[in-house]
Amino acid sequence: MNSQSSPSDATSPGAPFWKKLFVAGAFEWAFRMRGGEARSFFAPQDDSGTLLAEKNTWLDQAPDRYVAATDAGMPLVPLLWSMAEEWGHVTAPEHQPRDLVTLARRWEPDVLLMDSATMNVVAGAVCMPSSWILQHAIGKPVHAVHDMVPELNPQIGDKIDRFLRQLPPGKAFRRENWSFTRSAEYNYHPALQRAKLDETITIEEIHLRVEQQLFCAIPGAVLMGIRIERCPLTDLASDPEVWSHVAHKIRTMPDDVADYKSMLRAREPMVEVMRRYQDFALP
Repeated sequence: MNSQSSPSDATSPGAPFWKKLFVAGAFEWAFRMRGGEARSFFAPQDDSGTLLAEKNTWLDQAPDRYVAATDAGMPLVPLLWSMAEEWGHVTAPEHQPRDLVTLARRWEPDVLLMDSATMNVVAGAVCMPSSWILQHAIGKPVHAVHDMVPELNPQIGDKIDRFLRQLPPGKAFRRENWSFTRSAEYNYHPALQRAKLDETITIEEIHLRVEQQLFCAIPGAVLMGIRIERCPLTDLASDPEVWSHVAHKIRTMPDDVADYKSMLRAREPMVEVMRRYQDFALP
């Protein structure tokens, strides 16, 4: 749910998902939205079935880790089911409850629900978290959830709150949130203790991880959908301008932000391996 620099318009058809993700300038928390379409965002996109298979694996292992709801969130679950069925994305189970866990097994994106009146996070099914814990957010206002993100609330917290409270019915908006990881794994829940970026990294290990986020108003709540895209950092070397922007973002990231993103020990080594790779791979 964190907010970072993102493009103000969509990438051209066929362009890599990261093509317009990084704008010029030093690292900063920014809040930029563009129009989106909820039905297509939540529609099935993985013909292989791999994504849902992995979600089901995590839900089999620890459903309470990935799905949670408050009393205020429970009445919203049937509404989500109705939306998903109306859009043709899922079919009603014959011998299973129409609860949030069952929906998470059938719907590709992760979801969060914020109560419209309080802006509290009241329900979520997040099987592919980006190094955060759903239970730490459930029941808290969005502003309080963002308190753990260094420098975010002072810069753009009020703007986030206003946007969510004023989101008009029937409209959807999209943005991206980027980070880097040491593998291409989808699920970065802290309990899994994935290997972190540090001074020993090689450029082949570094992956760009992007949360594709969509926000739309539904009766009584704001629905947030999350899809994860990732690729090797070296893919970005095909665009010298993007490569330069990425290096500058990493180099100028404040220490507390880099520490929050588990990049503090790796920040300078990342820039150095990027410099060496660029000298080798690009004109």
